[in-house]
Amino acid sequence: MAFSELTGLCPFMKETAEEWLSPLRVDKNKDRNQRKLDRERRALEPDRELEAMLPTRSETDILVEVYLDQFEQVHRIVHIPTFRKQYSRFWDPTQPRTAAFTALVLAMIAVSCCLHGNTSGMLVGSVSHAHRTAEKWTNTVEEWHRRQSEKHRKLIHLQILCMLYLSKRVNILKKKRFWKSAGALVQDGISVGLHRDPSHISEKISVYNQEMRRRLWSTIQEFDLQASFDHGLPSLLSTLHFDASPPRNINDDEFAEDSTSLPPSKPTSVHTFCSFQNLSRQSLPLRLELSRVLTGAPEELDYERVIRYTNDITQEIDALPSWDLSMGKGDSAANRKPLLAYTLLHIQLRQYIIPLHQPYLRLRKTNSKYQYSEIVYYNAARDMVLLHDKLTEQGVRTLSFLREDALTLSINLCSVTMLQPRGSTNMVMVNSEHTLRLLEKCLAMKEDRILRCGNHEPWAYSIMCAAYGLLEAHLGIKSSEVAKAGAAERFVNMHYRLVKGENPPASSMQSVYSARGMAPFEVPPERQKSMTPFAIPSSQGSAMHGMNPGDAPPTPWWLNMNPVDPSLASLQQPYNPADFNLDNLGLDLGGLWSDATLGFQ
Repeated sequence: MAFSELTGLCPFMKETAEEWLSPLRVDKNKDRNQRKLDRERRALEPDRELEAMLPTRSETDILVEVYLDQFEQVHRIVHIPTFRKQYSRFWDPTQPRTAAFTALVLAMIAVSCCLHGNTSGMLVGSVSHAHRTAEKWTNTVEEWHRRQSEKHRKLIHLQILCMLYLSKRVNILKKKRFWKSAGALVQDGISVGLHRDPSHISEKISVYNQEMRRRLWSTIQEFDLQASFDHGLPSLLSTLHFDASPPRNINDDEFAEDSTSLPPSKPTSVHTFCSFQNLSRQSLPLRLELSRVLTGAPEELDYERVIRYTNDITQEIDALPSWDLSMGKGDSAANRKPLLAYTLLHIQLRQYIIPLHQPYLRLRKTNSKYQYSEIVYYNAARDMVLLHDKLTEQGVRTLSFLREDALTLSINLCSVTMLQPRGSTNMVMVNSEHTLRLLEKCLAMKEDRILRCGNHEPWAYSIMCAAYGLLEAHLGIKSSEVAKAGAAERFVNMHYRLVKGENPPASSMQSVYSARGMAPFEVPPERQKSMTPFAIPSSQGSAMHGMNPGDAPPTPWWLNMNPVDPSLASLQQPYNPADFNLDNLGLDLGGLWSDATLGFQ
């Protein structure tokens, strides 16, 4: 910046070099043209290490389609028609494979690997084979990218960076570094001028690259802002001046690499694969302000400002278009596409209501004016669960892998309900049965993910099981001891299904009822509509129907090895403790299930 202020410096240096340095051949050691040619030649060379990790063509095709159909309608990283042309040439044996495109394909299929993978198969430690493969692909591509020059980066290198971050989010790799990694992405984007509108930088940037730069910058913004919210840490965007225009609401087939102009942006009422990015930009100023308030320097946030922010959020939600979300016209992917963008647009706004009103929940006991916070807080958490549920009913798991809402919303719903005294006629307590059904939906989302990825984060599911039991005890549905037994049984049953690939043996109480031709543990109708393709074992959902809260809990199946009634021995499935050991999964049950940690007293 300082050089540009010194008028005449560049002409003076050029004349000096021509008159005094050129005769001495001082500049001979800087053969820029040759180095450029060498660099371009290396860029066209294949990388055998990366290619060796590619799965078969048919497997890669499926994973690529899953990614393009799901993730590209919310986070735009590639131009789909251009990518398809390059991908077709990629498998042509007569065409050379560049290392960069191989890395892009590996990073892409790492994102969708666990979404497409089934819920059966051998575990590798505590994770599924699909998850371990995705982690291996991600680490290999990241190491390859680290070896590339930071000075001569192209569009594809930024695409690979975004794809790597997305893979880490989806597969929960190095979770504590999400905020740091998102901030590094912002810095990389700023260093190449993504935050500036291309029209302000250079006229030499093609129309295609201009729009792709806007899309990548919008993607990076959403990554950073969500990481800031999840970790409760400030976003770099809060203090950054950027003037890049939002991506146009157009489909990919409306422009190409050789386009000389872009078509006008479609109305927001028309859904395209860029609708999410285009509409997200409208609420970005509000979300950045909320991020500054919630994660910035401590300040006195009075209740009037909280109400104003809540109204602003509501206005932004009301301004979102109502696309045709009906699913009655078939089960094709085209009929599901608006629902994913619609859901994320609503969730990324509603999520801010919860931390805004959380400090006022406990003040409700001393001041009735804060009852509004209870209602708004509860409704926001409830609506987000129902939005996720609608997606999962259609078989779309994208957001349940991209976000940790199943865990956080479970805690939110439990915390606001447990603040209410038992027997209260408050709206939250009146809806307590509905709250339990919402928690079942959250547990089902988490269980589906565990069965597909394994359980390398056992604390998350254990917290959800314990929170469910804690709420049942608070509502008087179960005693504390029965609630503990139910939570522990659900946790162990999930790991049994994960390791053995089958439903767990029945508990002793269930065996007794089965032997007598009784079925007291029937799952309520609301529980049958599971988000996962698997029915929840009856031992998990046995809310001790037909038992008094004070009754002693039944003996869990893993402890009941010697039944008192010999007639029940034949009803129990054979069990070998050596075949199923939670310690082999690396689970410290003592640390996960301590009364002090989980709130049981």
